[in-house]
Amino acid sequence: MRQLTIYQILSFLLVPAALLLGFFNLFVLLMGLTGNPAMLFIAFIMACFVIYVFASLRFLLKGINNQFHIKPTLKDWIKVNAYGTLFISGMFFLNSVGVFFLGDLQLQQMLEEVMQQQPELAGKISIETMISTFKVVAGIMFFISVTAIIHVQLTFKLLKTYSYLFKQN
Repeated sequence: MRQLTIYQILSFLLVPAALLLGFFNLFVLLMGLTGNPAMLFIAFIMACFVIYVFASLRFLLKGINNQFHIKPTLKDWIKVNAYGTLFISGMFFLNSVGVFFLGDLQLQQMLEEVMQQQPELAGKISIETMISTFKVVAGIMFFISVTAIIHVQLTFKLLKTYSYLFKQN
């Protein structure tokens, strides 16, 4: 029962992240379609995260909470997109941990190099603001990644426990 409560909390914590990632995914998809095909892979992985969150939320609300029978295809959607979610969450985790282990001096040097490549931003944003923003984004990415990884593990356990919900009548 405690595991189910944790699953419910994590599910609702992931919804805003999925909405935000879905919004950003529209721009990534447009960039991929307008001349940068490499961005299509990123758009695909981001879409996996969004689909997984909402498919697992449907499993939770309709299946587990209300005990309605669910189409077996939902289980397939959850499983397939869970692997994409694990991939993007792993990338978020590695990037955020990398930022945490970088010293302020190394982070400053890296951001100064980025600022040199973007001359239109050079005078508008201070390096201190960039560093603090970068750390906040890394913290958010870390939280989302850990939450998603735990959520996927719990989902696989709950799919086995509630497998009877996917049987056709």
